This record gives sequence, C-alpha cells and structure tokens, in this order.
Amino acid sequence: MEQKGAGGLADYEILEMLLFPGVPRRDTKPQAKALINSFGSLSAVLEAPAAALKEAGMGPACVRLLTLMPEIAEKLSTPQTTKRADIGKWDKLLTYCHTAFTGLPAGQLRVLFLDIKNHLLADEPVMEMSDKTVEACVADILKQALAHNASALVTVRLVSDGLSRAQQMQKDIAFVQALLKAAPLLALDVYDHLVMRNGQWLSFRNMGQDEW
Repeated sequence: MEQKGAGGLADYEILEMLLFPGVPRRDTKPQAKALINSFGSLSAVLEAPAAALKEAGMGPACVRLLTLMPEIAEKLSTPQTTKRADIGKWDKLLTYCHTAFTGLPAGQLRVLFLDIKNHLLADEPVMEMSDKTVEACVADILKQALAHNASALVTVRLVSDGLSRAQQMQKDIAFVQALLKAAPLLALDVYDHLVMRNGQWLSFRNMGQDEW
C-alpha cells in the first residue's frame, strides 16, 4: 500500500491507514470498509461528528484522529505567511504593547527584539531575581539579542500596584544605564524603556531620562 502513494489508494485503503494507529496490531480493513459503507464516502466519514463515529463502533483514539482530519486539511491548504509586527513608530509600538501586555501579571520586565527594519523578532520576559545583579540581567538580555540576531530592542516594565510609574522609572534607572552602556558592544540599539501601569505609559526617552 505504501508504494502506491495516496493518489493510487482506494478510499477504504486511506481510511484503513488512518485507523491503524488507533487499533494497532489488528486488521483495520473491515472497519474501514464498514465505515465507508455506513457513511457513504471517505469525506463523509472524515466530516462525521464524534457521536456518529462512536455509534459506528469507533474507539476514542480513532474518533479523535478522524475528527481532527478536516482541521488538519484546512491548515495544510491555508498559505502560511510569517508577518512580523512593524513597531518602528511610537503609535505602532504602543498599539502592540496594549494588545500584547494588557492583562498580563504586573512586575514583569519584557524585551522586544527588533530586526534592522524595526520588525519584531521576539517578545520575551526577562527573569529577575532578588539575588541577581543589574549587570547579570543585562547580560541575559544581550545573550537573547544575539540568539535572535537582533539589531535593536525596547524594554517594557509592567508596574505592580505597589509602585507608581514614576517610582518604577526611578528604580529602573540603574538598569537602563547599564543596558545603554553594554548594548553598543554588540552594535545593538536600545530604542526606549517603557513603564506601563493600568494601561498608561511613560517613556524614558520622551521623559529625557539618561542619554540616548
């Protein structure tokens, strides 16, 4: 059967192969033929609801596999295009942040890694621990930047309720200074450090913080 290719197989033979993982070490040909006879065609079997397949004698594993086939076929027939978000402008950056970060737990530090055209390569959290130095945190970010072959980045702080945006900005000054000092070693641009609280934003660059 394997040598024919899918185009050379009868409908019951295709169904026979699909059923085999659900009933290993058994001849699935009788079940395949019975299903096609019952439902009328291979496509009708694959489009049948789970309840109907169970009534036809299919076990849970076969039902799961058969009901997945239409979804798999749809995905395979849909062109997959990878489109990176363009966040090179302030309004696009804020739109992305509002969409991606609203509702996330506060207290996180996230990094947006960008390519040379300011398209988003990755959006990743940075693990911060009480015993971790600012320099160690910056080193982790630079490692991630290298892994993504990033040309630039934006850091985003999601502020907890215990701190105001201004307080968090003051707290992050040492981190931002260390990042600005280290990034040029990798020819990496740091575009901004944003602080978000309850949907409101402050920008280190726009507030004149540090030297960009």
